[in-house]
Amino acid sequence: TAWNLGFTVGKPSMAQFGDWQAGFGYRYVESDAVVDGFTDSDFGGGGTNVQGFLLGGSMAVRSAVRVGLKWMSSDENIGPPLSTDTLQFDINARF
Repeated sequence: TAWNLGFTVGKPSMAQFGDWQAGFGYRYVESDAVVDGFTDSDFGGGGTNVQGFLLGGSMAVRSAVRVGLKWMSSDENIGPPLSTDTLQFDINARF
């Protein structure tokens, strides 16, 4: 069994200075519920047998440049307790 729930608020296009987006998501993936190659490699170290949430946002600093920050926190479902927290900072430019 695997499921992923998320929502995002803000401007969808992020085309002008000051446009922003913020989002929250929660996912639950049991062991071998999906092929490991299709999972998010940044969430919980990649793979299956993981559950947790992500919280993030981004803002346009120019018409073609945006910056973002995302925090992901995950725990293993079964087995020895293993928690992973990941903080990512992104700069995206369009050209």
